[in-house]
Amino acid sequence: MSATTLLFRTTQGSVPIPAGTLKTLGTADVTNSGQIRVVCDERTGSGVGVTIMLTITEGAELVAFLDTIVLAPHAQTTRVYDVPGTKLTISAQANAGVGNANVDVLVYGH
Repeated sequence: MSATTLLFRTTQGSVPIPAGTLKTLGTADVTNSGQIRVVCDERTGSGVGVTIMLTITEGAELVAFLDTIVLAPHAQTTRVYDVPGTKLTISAQANAGVGNANVDVLVYGH
């Protein structure tokens, strides 16, 4: 059995995403993992909800969505996936409204 490894993490303290905007949070190299676990959290005090988009990426090409995760303020979720390819791009779209969506996203592999 392989060890679990942190493959990606947003900056500590959450990433603010202004209402109505899309932000690419980063990419995770999933080449050496059989499965990944994605942990998403929208912090208390967020003014709007957010949609996290997980996109299978090869080279610089965004190939296809793996999943979209919709979170309301102060919501969290964890999902497990078989490895979708070699790289995963993580983006977040804040809902329209006032304020920020404040999100944390972590990707673990094993």
